[in-house]
Amino acid sequence: MNILNSKFLAGLTAAIAFTGVTANAGIANAAALIGEFQFVGLGAASLTQEELNFEFNPTNLFISSTTAIGSFNQFAGMETTITSPVVFNPFSAPIPFIDFGDNNVFNLQEASIGEFIQSGDNTSVDIILKGTFFSADGDQSDGSGNITIQFNDALASDIEQQVEDGETLTAQFSGALFSEETRRVPEPSAILGLGLFAGAGILSKKKLANKA
Repeated sequence: MNILNSKFLAGLTAAIAFTGVTANAGIANAAALIGEFQFVGLGAASLTQEELNFEFNPTNLFISSTTAIGSFNQFAGMETTITSPVVFNPFSAPIPFIDFGDNNVFNLQEASIGEFIQSGDNTSVDIILKGTFFSADGDQSDGSGNITIQFNDALASDIEQQVEDGETLTAQFSGALFSEETRRVPEPSAILGLGLFAGAGILSKKKLANKA
């Protein structure tokens, strides 16, 4: 059996797409990492039962200027860093995964091996990812998706057994993620304002009660 090689994948684009919607328009704003984009370039990774490692680590891929939509458009054409290892569950703490620069990041909170999928003579392995986008302005977007490792001329059952046996398998990868929800931690001044408003409301009710 032959694992996918770089010659076979010379035209492969390592694509990681992000999409999202704003869950609370009253809190989130344009600074939130909401929208979608794809990475452009080739990526290689090695897979074991315990973790996924990029080769090279970190791997630098560019964000396609033709697919960057929403707030991700600010990163169009820029080089973005993705890092490993991606250690499979359980996580002791979130780990840095994607760095867009200027304190815009995506941190992983969960990662696990999903299905081993047979597609004709080839096999793909899904790595399930969950985490959080952090923007430079304090917005947080919950994200999830997958990275897919592709193997040529291989049975899914054989690849799965090799992983279970503790072998290290190397191939090219692609992937897709999306943001599910955006939220923003209130500024201290906003919290103070809410407290003052609530306090004024309580005093007003007490005055009405005394008059009655």
